[in-house]
Amino acid sequence: MRANRIPLVQPLDTIRPEDIETHGGKATNIARLKLAGFCVPRGFSISSLSFNRIRKSLPEINKFLDRLEDEEDFEEILNLAEKLQTLVNSYQIPEDLKSEISQEFQRLQEQQIGSVWGYAVRSSATIEDRNDISFAGQANSYLCVKEISNIFDAVKQVWKSVYSPSALIYLKNKGVPINLVKMAIVVQEMIPAIVSGVMFTANVVSNNRKEMLINATWGLGETLVSGRVIPDTFILSKNPLSIIQKEMGAKEITSIVVASEGDAKTNTHTTPREKCEKYTLENHELLRVAQLGIEIEKQMGSPQDIEWCIRTDGEIVILQSRPITSLRIP
Repeated sequence: MRANRIPLVQPLDTIRPEDIETHGGKATNIARLKLAGFCVPRGFSISSLSFNRIRKSLPEINKFLDRLEDEEDFEEILNLAEKLQTLVNSYQIPEDLKSEISQEFQRLQEQQIGSVWGYAVRSSATIEDRNDISFAGQANSYLCVKEISNIFDAVKQVWKSVYSPSALIYLKNKGVPINLVKMAIVVQEMIPAIVSGVMFTANVVSNNRKEMLINATWGLGETLVSGRVIPDTFILSKNPLSIIQKEMGAKEITSIVVASEGDAKTNTHTTPREKCEKYTLENHELLRVAQLGIEIEKQMGSPQDIEWCIRTDGEIVILQSRPITSLRIP
């Protein structure tokens, strides 16, 4: 390895805010919270430099991206998206990158007692989680990934999803040059959550920065962020911190992590009636979650959209935090 060579893969606790062009919004925000002492899942980031290598290795990608910039025909956008994804699918991950990923993966496994649950592989685009745009949700995520070969496969699929029709159309509608998108990837330990939720440290419905809006559901948060479940909704006043309103959601399905015979997967089942008719958070738990949100908002310097969960031991884990992009200026 040459002197002063920038690592292609870095542990989250070595990433700094100024690394956003290399590791993207999700990774740098998580790293910032970890450095500040918040409980976040352990993991590492595969830098956007690795994504850039694909375009150097497959220059035809650049030709298709140039065509996309001025393309308005929907059918042709779909055609170009398919061509781009086929090219990425054909890409062979270089051996030096495989080696660095393997080393960090091994280190993560050695320090993680609960690796039975596998790992989450998620996008961290350099345009993701900015104040003026949210690319989050456009690229694919993969849960309960266990073996290193499957990590490699998931990484390629995340890269490939950057050029999905929905992602390309989103970028065009936002006026973001597609060829400027650089994709880093975060690999983190899976958390077998008993409750998960999304917290806005400003009330995005009423545009009130003095209030907070919290949604919560049983199990993993994938059913919530994908819109498949109606969650419990809580509105709180920030100063003094107090509960203003509670609305019980149906929470008709629950997603959990299931591990057996050396494998792990997510399983979605019908929520028992007694849990559908019960709030996911007791008042004292709700206030704990909200207090963390206030502290994170202060740390990050602006109202935040925060994904969180509660582990079986009662610890609140922060999965990610990004600026709220939908607030209107008063």
